[in-house]
Amino acid sequence: MAYIILANAPYSLEERYGTLSSVGATLPHLGLLSLGAVLRKEGHRVRIADASAQGLGYEQSIEETKNFHPDIIALTAVTPSIIKTVKLASMMKEIYPNVPVVIGGPHFTAVPEQTLSDYSVFDYGVVGEGEDTIVDLVAKLSSGRTPLNVPGIAFHKNGEVTFTPPRPTIKDLDALPFPAWDLLDGFPSQYHPALFKYQRLPATHIVSARGCPNKCIFCDTSVFSRKIRFHSPEYILEMIGYLVKNFGIKEIIFEDDQFLIKKERVTKICEGLLNTGWGISWCCSARVNSVNDLALLKLMKQSGCWQISYGIESGNQKILDFAQKGITIDQIESAVRLTHEAGILSKGYFIFGLPYETEKTMENTISLAKGIPLNDMSVFTLTPFPGSKMYTIAEQYGTIDKDFEKMNLLEVVYVPTGLSKERLLYYQRRFMKEFYLRPRILGNYLKRLLANPLNFLNMIKAFTGFIKSVLGEQKTTR
Repeated sequence: MAYIILANAPYSLEERYGTLSSVGATLPHLGLLSLGAVLRKEGHRVRIADASAQGLGYEQSIEETKNFHPDIIALTAVTPSIIKTVKLASMMKEIYPNVPVVIGGPHFTAVPEQTLSDYSVFDYGVVGEGEDTIVDLVAKLSSGRTPLNVPGIAFHKNGEVTFTPPRPTIKDLDALPFPAWDLLDGFPSQYHPALFKYQRLPATHIVSARGCPNKCIFCDTSVFSRKIRFHSPEYILEMIGYLVKNFGIKEIIFEDDQFLIKKERVTKICEGLLNTGWGISWCCSARVNSVNDLALLKLMKQSGCWQISYGIESGNQKILDFAQKGITIDQIESAVRLTHEAGILSKGYFIFGLPYETEKTMENTISLAKGIPLNDMSVFTLTPFPGSKMYTIAEQYGTIDKDFEKMNLLEVVYVPTGLSKERLLYYQRRFMKEFYLRPRILGNYLKRLLANPLNFLNMIKAFTGFIKSVLGEQKTTR
């Protein structure tokens, strides 16, 4: 038996959400929860220090580590948090110089050789899905053996980064235990989604499928691959039942990339939710080209679905085609209108700054969003993350700042040819102002507030953050 600490480095709400930090999400890291579950199943002792979700600083994270006396330290990182993860790992290594430090997660999987070459504090890295690999790696390390034959890892050997053969993706997701929510201090009361991403508390998020078969050039699918795999409806319903009965959860956020890709499965989940009588509410994400069945949408609504989020990205077909979205403007309009007809709210995600973006195409996008019955939206400037196709071709179409800490979706790190950072920010703020400051949208938010008066203070905080965001406009106009 080994003592293993699973940690996520401090990454504050201010760093993640900027002016909207007061209403940002503090949901637990599902990857750490899943790793904790499989390691515990193997008989190991596990401690989760999710500093990002729990609001811990470096010293508090170190205290968590010292109190646990780990035999193995395992960390995860996204691109904007990799430098913070290096700092935390270095602090841990000072205290426990002989304890192996393992790194995994999206950033490492995207650029494993670069990560181990640049940061010698990491002894081993897990490439791709971590559950099977971490179990085998811990078994070797805890018995004092060198894990040379563990598939799916990378490590230092003779001054170079060495890779073992890749590990196949997990085929039977139902074989995995439920995420180890019980290992979290204060779950679920101390964890919540971002404001307007839930209707009721306590709420949490789950993943019901892994992988995405689509080819969008701005997405990194290196961890879960492009091969989609599903939990069965029975597994998902049992997991939701576990959350309801053991933690009083009232709302579920499905974090799948594409929840509606398998309609028969969605139907079974909806029917199961209706039959149980739990009365939970839920929301999900979907692609617009998978939404063409009003009867299914109405069933979703009946079973508790209140919002669907769509990756719309642009209102210009040339940009959508270049980004390999595989969708059309007509499909965007149809999906949002069908969602509205079913009585479900819709949220659109947009990106400014893809190759071939111009001021005219950004105006196209703003016009599209205002012309369809969207209820909510978020607009970001393009961030070409490591592991995405866009990262490899970025310099052919513009200029990129490869400072990982700036790749936080708040700062402009990529400017396509023909535009400037100032104009991207101007149109981003203009979009937010023109979309939200309309009677229909303001009225919708008032209804949501009246339905849940407890959110009044948070609504004021959100509105204050919104005003701070759009007021920057005067500084960025020509």
